[in-house]
Amino acid sequence: MQRPFVILAHVAHPAILEGFMPAAQQRGLPIVLITDHAQEHRRLLAGSSLSPDRLQVIECDVFNPLAVIETLNGQGLRPVAVFSNSDHLQTATAVVAEAFECPGKNWRLCHAAKNKAAMRERMQRLGLPGPWFQVLASGCALPADAPWPVVAKPREGVASLDVRLCHNAAELSAYCERFWEQQPDRALLLEAYLEGPLFTLETLGDGRSLQAIGGFDVSLSAPPHFVELAARWNGPLSSAQRTAALAQVAAFGVNFGVCHSEFILTAQGPVLVEINYRSIGDGREFLLDRLLPQGWFDRIVALHLGQALVDAQPARA
Repeated sequence: MQRPFVILAHVAHPAILEGFMPAAQQRGLPIVLITDHAQEHRRLLAGSSLSPDRLQVIECDVFNPLAVIETLNGQGLRPVAVFSNSDHLQTATAVVAEAFECPGKNWRLCHAAKNKAAMRERMQRLGLPGPWFQVLASGCALPADAPWPVVAKPREGVASLDVRLCHNAAELSAYCERFWEQQPDRALLLEAYLEGPLFTLETLGDGRSLQAIGGFDVSLSAPPHFVELAARWNGPLSSAQRTAALAQVAAFGVNFGVCHSEFILTAQGPVLVEINYRSIGDGREFLLDRLLPQGWFDRIVALHLGQALVDAQPARA
């Protein structure tokens, strides 16, 4: 029996259904999709062009890597690769991949990238540039030494969701009260506000080498909210700062699969503000699949199959 390409998924997402799954099937691989939303995935896949006889959807608690391992063993399945494009599932996916001796990411690094406080602590230990920061748990007093303004965000948040610029203690207190009413006991991360434009770095790695594929110059809405309005591929900012940005991502330890990192260009140079150890989203993954001569989804699938990273042929802006 051919070993399957195993994908861990939470909510149904076009990048998986229309990008990574077709790429895996085009390589002739059977796909096993493990998810805690099996019914939703089956409904969406019923109308897709994917071959149903080469596809299996299994319900499981994907946030529990031991449950995934036991499910695969119980089904007699030994993956050829274990992959996820979910922010929330990178750590669990890395543990499962290691259990089946598949190529994968370091689970400790996945956790450090996902947990924004752990990320800042790791950057501090490594001597990488970064802002003042402090974790704020529910019910704790506001920091007396905060360098106003500060950016408040969920410690395990995603993108700009629930991110707010607070100019003083009163604004921060009001933000915390609203946030904890909706999400009690969830920790917040406070960071000194970094002045400067935002750009991204998109990288691929095979566990031995890390390659900068390109980046986006990003336009944001005005504070206090940080909503992406537009992005330009390989714009002047991301192109000029690519070498310095790649050095910071590599120093953090990222070296396998796809990674989407965000930077602020301050007066002192680029500062790494967020690591998303998965592909860029918001439809830009499909843009890259069309824009790059070597495609996007298939290149990432190849890395999880243990193939070496080939030299990139980046597209121009």
